Amino acid sequence: MTATLTLYRIGATLLEPFAPILVRNRVKSGKERPERSGERFGRTNLARPGGALIWMHGASVGESRLLLDLFEALRTQRPDAYALVTTQTTTSADMIAASAPQHVIHQMAPVDGPRAVTRFLQHWRPDAAVFAEGEIWPNMLLGLKRGRIPAVMANARMTTRSIDSWNSRKSSARALFGAFQFIGAADRQTAEGLGRATGHEITTVGNLKMAARITPPPQDKVVPFVKAIGRPILLAASTHPGEDAFAIEAFAALRVSTPDALLVIVPRHPDRGSTIVDEARGRGFTVQQWSKERSPPQQGTSVVVADTMGELLFWYAVAGGIYLGGATKQDVGGHNAVEPAQLDKRVFTGPHGYNFRETFEILAQNDALVIGKTAVQLADFWRAELSARSAPIRAALFDDFRAPFDRTIEAILAMLPTKAASDA
Repeated sequence: MTATLTLYRIGATLLEPFAPILVRNRVKSGKERPERSGERFGRTNLARPGGALIWMHGASVGESRLLLDLFEALRTQRPDAYALVTTQTTTSADMIAASAPQHVIHQMAPVDGPRAVTRFLQHWRPDAAVFAEGEIWPNMLLGLKRGRIPAVMANARMTTRSIDSWNSRKSSARALFGAFQFIGAADRQTAEGLGRATGHEITTVGNLKMAARITPPPQDKVVPFVKAIGRPILLAASTHPGEDAFAIEAFAALRVSTPDALLVIVPRHPDRGSTIVDEARGRGFTVQQWSKERSPPQQGTSVVVADTMGELLFWYAVAGGIYLGGATKQDVGGHNAVEPAQLDKRVFTGPHGYNFRETFEILAQNDALVIGKTAVQLADFWRAELSARSAPIRAALFDDFRAPFDRTIEAILAMLPTKAASDA
């Protein structure tokens, strides 16, 4: 191990006895379920299933949905396989409980302490592991290497900041990323950056989220909500400080021609909800805070601040025009615009989406995304979307990206034991 990783492991070992205090505090704040807190330390009452077991790890809802999509495709070729999906958030746990296919077990991810990881791996004994996007936990990866458990990094996508960080610690990058038998980069930026850091050629597979088929929110929830509103609905999604005001300014301009429009703001961080409520009221709008009143807004309400987790797909589905935050600010790098596009919703976003550069280029070339700088441009975009002047997004767009999805499936299948061996 490198000196950096040795220090990390020593630090994690010393701090691990204090992890229960952190978890208890998260339970008190509603970020953990008390009945599942033992899972954070590798403890569980569930038995390991028979057959090939794939440990699939992702941080939150988007990564979890991608992992479930991968597993459903895997099961068509390996019906004996099971997936042990670990996540960091209760929202993703709820999503998996509601939509997971057969043969899926969910556990909260263990803390990255040596004892918790060892206990987790000794109990579950996975045959292979799949980590989604940029989830890098040193003790988890070192545990896989020690146990000679093959691993895939699927849809690897890193920010420029993360890439620069790894390139400043190349020996640690080689040690940790060496745990993966296959790394499928979502874009050239990640492939080239990790290639420099590790000294190995990294394959640019493509963004798997362009190929993953999302499950739209149920129509029996979407249609009644839209009918109950009875007026145009606009959305400002995943906004950061400053972008709320940007959206409100555009909304004020739009209201000159569409006075009955409703704006829904979904902040990237829900704890900012009250601040945004005050900001919208300061502009003279009547505001409903969704976390306090979850019912269709009344006719006199102009702005809804949807400060809850796990409902973004629903807001995408009901909206007639979508602004996606994260790229109007210069220091965020953008957010994923694929999900609304898969719901046939065109997206307006800012010019600073450098962490999604290739994805944005593809969507823009297919008229699924518009990049703009000013609130006037956003108001014009919303106006055009509400008037249905825009052509539908090309239906076959996402089918063009099945090849990288299939290539990742092949890499995972190659790591699994044969069916006969797994049945033994």
